[in-house]
Amino acid sequence: MAPTSRKPRTGWKIILILLLGVALEVLLKHLPVSIQHHYGDLFKALIVLLVGGAISYLVEHWLGQISSERIGSRRVTSLRFVARLVLYLAIALALLAAFGVGLSSVVFGSAFVTVIIGLAGQNFFSNLIAGIGLIIFHPFEVGDRISFVAWQYPMLMPSYPHEAMKPGYTGIVTDINLAYTTLETEDGVPMMIPNGIIIQAAIHNQQRRQRQKFRFRFDLDLDLDPTQLLSRLEKIFDDWSYPIRVQLADVGTTSFAIVITGETSGQRDDAIRSDILMRLIPLVQELRSQASMPSSESH
Repeated sequence: MAPTSRKPRTGWKIILILLLGVALEVLLKHLPVSIQHHYGDLFKALIVLLVGGAISYLVEHWLGQISSERIGSRRVTSLRFVARLVLYLAIALALLAAFGVGLSSVVFGSAFVTVIIGLAGQNFFSNLIAGIGLIIFHPFEVGDRISFVAWQYPMLMPSYPHEAMKPGYTGIVTDINLAYTTLETEDGVPMMIPNGIIIQAAIHNQQRRQRQKFRFRFDLDLDLDPTQLLSRLEKIFDDWSYPIRVQLADVGTTSFAIVITGETSGQRDDAIRSDILMRLIPLVQELRSQASMPSSESH
């Protein structure tokens, strides 16, 4: 058998990158003094960015390969978030050190405090803090199907008759990073929501509910006999795998409304509505044709 080639492990790759960084640092010290004086800090910063960016990529790639079934999706998400935060913070501090800024002057300097206070209300820091909150409190995890309602993202109501609906967005969580939470929406397009917005939103975590309740309202012509309609619908829904209840909801000058409610598990609202309409529409057409027969015969 031919020996199978094995790719270098992530740890060895990181060690090689660190050795490369040390080699570049040694090479920098052998440059002419004039070049080191004018461009030494810039070269050091480039080395930090090169080494830090490569290590960040390797760690992200390694964490992405960890199976959520082995340690759980919650731990994978938390590890990726913490790794990003620590690596980016380390790169930032290393860049400051490359330009000759000491850690004590960064932390305790009045200029730094002024900058932090000035930027505390800005979007990046608010999203970063919100991302930490999402990781700590876990309102959802990567892989969960959620719906969220936020006043920053208004939605127009559909034109067909219905009861009041929540102006929500629905999708599957695919990533939680330092600034954004990514959803794969119903149409398959990724939607990136700032963490500062989603942590303020009302969130429905559909992944964690055991049973799903649904309620649909349909407006029908007042010429139809509601008693006959309800009795026929109850017979139609008798053979379903989950119980359904049909009731009158409202009446107007030209129409009346029925409400169909029930409880199931594992089905989406759109699929349930479609199943109901596939049975409701033929029944309405049949009753309407029966109601029009006497009037046609009288003519």
